[in-house]
Formats: sequence, C-alpha cells, structure tokens
Amino acid sequence: MSSSLILVLLMDAFQLFWRPRMNSQTSTDFPAIRKSDETLVILDRIQDAIREHAYRIFNDRSPTEGDSISDWLEAESEVLSDIDLKMEEGDCSVVIEGPVDGFLAEEIEARVRDGVLEIAGQHTEHTGGEQGNSAGTSSKQTSFFSVFRLPESLDTDKMEVTLDCGKLAVRIPRLFH
Repeated sequence: MSSSLILVLLMDAFQLFWRPRMNSQTSTDFPAIRKSDETLVILDRIQDAIREHAYRIFNDRSPTEGDSISDWLEAESEVLSDIDLKMEEGDCSVVIEGPVDGFLAEEIEARVRDGVLEIAGQHTEHTGGEQGNSAGTSSKQTSFFSVFRLPESLDTDKMEVTLDCGKLAVRIPRLFH
C-alpha cells in the first residue's frame, strides 16, 4: 500500500473520530460566542488546516522517512496553539476559564456532547500592505482546541460562555434535585 494512500486513510479515520454524529437537540445561541449542539464550524476549519499541513509534510519528506501518523502529529503541533484553560468545580457550578488573547468572540465555539465540553477557536491576523492592496501582506493563523470531561449532574442547557478582555469563561450550573 502506498504512503499517500495510507495518509489519506489515516486522515479519513481522524475525520470520523473528530466528527461524530450529533443528536438532534436544539441549541440556544449566545450573541457573542457560538454555543452549539452541532458540529463546530471552527473545528472543521482547524482540521482542514491540519490535514493540509500534514499533506505538505508528507510531500516534503522522502518516502522512506517518517510515517503518516508522525506527519499528522507534527502538523497538529504546528497548527494548534497551547492555551491555559483551567476547570474549577464549585458547589453551584463548574467554571472553565483562561486567557485567549487576540481572539474575538465570533472566532470561538463551544459545545457539550456526551459529558464532554469542547472549545475551539481560530484567529487570523493580517499584517503589512496597504488597504485594498494585497502586495506585501501576510497572515498568521492561531488555532486552539480544548476538551474537558465534565462531572455529572450539570445543567448544560444553561451553559454560559463569555469573552471579556481576552479572558474566556464557561460556566455550567449544577442540577439540584
């Protein structure tokens, strides 16, 4: 089996893993940060960027060097940025928060599915050039994806997601019986 076919099959497997089927719940959208029960649009774009970068890495190396998994992991480490989100459990709620400097609210999405909170963000910064002229311009893309296993007995329908002065906060109240 050729290396390129193995890479394509591996990428398809990753896509199936990262894009599981969703249930048909309705979501309550917040005006700033997109809260969704459906596939995260930003996560799809991040996966596309990783896939394209892994393919470039594959094409740039000798067929006898490396393997498709290493290509994927290298691409992932180069595309995704580390962010420092922390989860704290309180008596009344669970709060996940941390700095996401440079990101706008519309560049961040969050969803809870099967007891897991997924948060994705993608920001593109354009520099150089004159307005209306693309000569000499460049862009830098920053992406992140974080996953948190949530404790039981949370009211995820009442999840609040906010971005204030570069600090992301996700608050999920506890269910009280």
